[in-house]
Amino acid sequence: MLTQMLAKIILHRDLKEFPQALLQIDNTGKTLLGIDRLMIHQLSAQQLMQLFGADLTIALPKSYVLAILLKEEAKTRALMGEAEEADALYEKSLYLLVDTYMKSGEPIEPRHTQLAAEVLEKLPGRALPADLLSRLFRYHEMLGRFDKAEDALYELVSIDPQFGNEGLEFYRRLLKKSDEELDAGGLPRDEVVQGMSDLEKSGETNVRA
Repeated sequence: MLTQMLAKIILHRDLKEFPQALLQIDNTGKTLLGIDRLMIHQLSAQQLMQLFGADLTIALPKSYVLAILLKEEAKTRALMGEAEEADALYEKSLYLLVDTYMKSGEPIEPRHTQLAAEVLEKLPGRALPADLLSRLFRYHEMLGRFDKAEDALYELVSIDPQFGNEGLEFYRRLLKKSDEELDAGGLPRDEVVQGMSDLEKSGETNVRA
């Protein structure tokens, strides 16, 4: 059913029938999730996940479907010239995509990580909130993307130096891995050692300050 509804959304968008595309998104949310677009916009991603209940076998698939709908609405809004609203929707979609993966410990369906990557690419240069960056940091490490995890860590530390302690633990975990694993994750051992050293020096500077 989701596939059929997505096809209708994409068709309307391709024909530049943006109001119809948004209406289809709203109808899909009501049919599959029992919530309308107004509620989706008013609540945070975390509140929306809680709305689906404590049973993760139900909440996670619903949250994943919602992430897809948010992605489609964001793309539609961007084409309508509503860049700021599109970015906010992409951000909420990314939160749900990352959080559902981390809570399930595996992809909800084969395209899961691909969709998360596509949404992240839509937010270049956007200052993401710390709670989302923290999830991205752990998500990338979970997937073995150590270089991307480090990028998220740098952003976290720039927001709040207290995240430096979590960063040091991250580098300690990496140092226990083989050179092959580190190379595959885009962060060779010498860069891990350098990153850890830089973070330790940064922490010392903050303490003196």
